[in-house]
Amino acid sequence: MEAENRLTQWVKEKIEKEYREDIALLIGVTGHATNGDGHGECFDYYVPVNERGNELAQTFIIDGVGHDLYPRSWERTERTANLEEFPTLCLAASEILYARTREEEERFLSLKNRLFENLRNPGLMYQRALERVDMAMDIYRTLLFEEKLCKCRMAAGYIQSLLTQAAAFMNQTFADCGIFSEKQAEQGSAESRMYHCPELKEVPEKFYDYSKQLLRADTIEEIRELIYLLIQSARSFLQQRRPAEMKKEKKDGYEQLSGWYEEMSLTWRRIRYFCQQNMPEEAFHDCVYLQTELVVAAEEFGFEEMDLLGFFDPDCLEKVSRQSCELEKAVRAIIIERGGKINEYPSLEDFLSRN
Repeated sequence: MEAENRLTQWVKEKIEKEYREDIALLIGVTGHATNGDGHGECFDYYVPVNERGNELAQTFIIDGVGHDLYPRSWERTERTANLEEFPTLCLAASEILYARTREEEERFLSLKNRLFENLRNPGLMYQRALERVDMAMDIYRTLLFEEKLCKCRMAAGYIQSLLTQAAAFMNQTFADCGIFSEKQAEQGSAESRMYHCPELKEVPEKFYDYSKQLLRADTIEEIRELIYLLIQSARSFLQQRRPAEMKKEKKDGYEQLSGWYEEMSLTWRRIRYFCQQNMPEEAFHDCVYLQTELVVAAEEFGFEEMDLLGFFDPDCLEKVSRQSCELEKAVRAIIIERGGKINEYPSLEDFLSRN
């Protein structure tokens, strides 16, 4: 402990003598240690004021313990408070070791408070969880084409960590690394606290089972299958726990819904035409476009998702044509039911006479 205090004092004196106008804060991270080595607790990073402040950064090893004195800007700290950047522990478990001014100290503490306020916000946590799952799915696309076992395991590790973060957010806490078992997540374990493995009251179905199998998977095929199951389980977990305030049952803005339908009505007409003319390629293209729009509209205006492409059969286009007509009727009914008005005219003459 004495060596740690001396090292912290060395950094403080260096800031005072050489970087007084360039460094706002020196920060330690409590609990970030391995086998009692105190790494992170004597200091972890600093907040520079200007470009010259970045020059203080350096790495070194003392008695086998590596230290990385690195700059972390106000902008990065803001993003961490908003749970847009990790590791979250850098702010959540932070301790101010040096502050140039009282104002800068208060600014930092305000960001730390914002972090914990955000963790208590179910709507924001749901959004951040969705973002982590999206990031995991992006990496999964790369995993599908990777042929080296080491790189597959690397991608799988990142994906599992992102899904752990998503699960943690849904529990209104955070995790900066993957949690593979209930035992690892126990808060009573000093080893688990080192990387902040929170106790998760709710996790996706079979999350720990799949994660433990992932550690033992020794083929690329096994890894891909387990990651698919983990992502699938996480997506289902989030869908079942969408915050009530985000369920837009009857969103205002019926004019926008009417306008959307008026714009898309031509696509419905094109689909019917292509189906009648037995043109599967053209029909499929427009069905993909309409399906995409229907998914977005269902999310935006709060009605149930509508299935169009599930009915597509290139050898029997009548199926998707009938379904498109049913969906169009349903959309029109939603607009009328909610008090909206469709801007339509039986003829050009009628349009011209009214406009």
